[in-house]
Amino acid sequence: MPPQHPPQRNEIVEWYKSIPPITKAIFTLSIVTTTVATFGLVSPSSLILYWPNVRNKLQLWRLVSCFFFNKLSLGFAFNLYFLYRNSIQLENEVFQGQPADYVFFHLVTSGLQLVVSSIFGIYVLSDGLLLSIAYLWAQHNRETPVSFMFGIRFKVIFQYSEL
Repeated sequence: MPPQHPPQRNEIVEWYKSIPPITKAIFTLSIVTTTVATFGLVSPSSLILYWPNVRNKLQLWRLVSCFFFNKLSLGFAFNLYFLYRNSIQLENEVFQGQPADYVFFHLVTSGLQLVVSSIFGIYVLSDGLLLSIAYLWAQHNRETPVSFMFGIRFKVIFQYSEL
């Protein structure tokens, strides 16, 4: 009988499986939506929040896709990192054992952003999603010191106080 080798470990798959479900959904939707639009698999204009098409043609997916669509860039990578880091902490600490509350938080903030976008004509709400997560995280971690640009350290409350 040949020697038994332990199965190969794939650290990326293990890392992805370890992400809590709501954060995993947000993270995955952000990557997939941005990637398919960047590579031309889906027209970016069909992902933005264009109210006449939502009302007249019942393109309801626009109410969701506008939160996850972004331009593939270094800024998107940073936003994705902060979304992942802050959301995972919120889901594991603040909303631990209460996933419905975390989903409700996202539904309320997304609903408010949709109302504001209908008034001001905003087409992409991915920054609003990120900022709502960052703001809630900052409110729960007010005294946490963070580093900013070349090691300047200050408390979180001062980082997001302008939001």
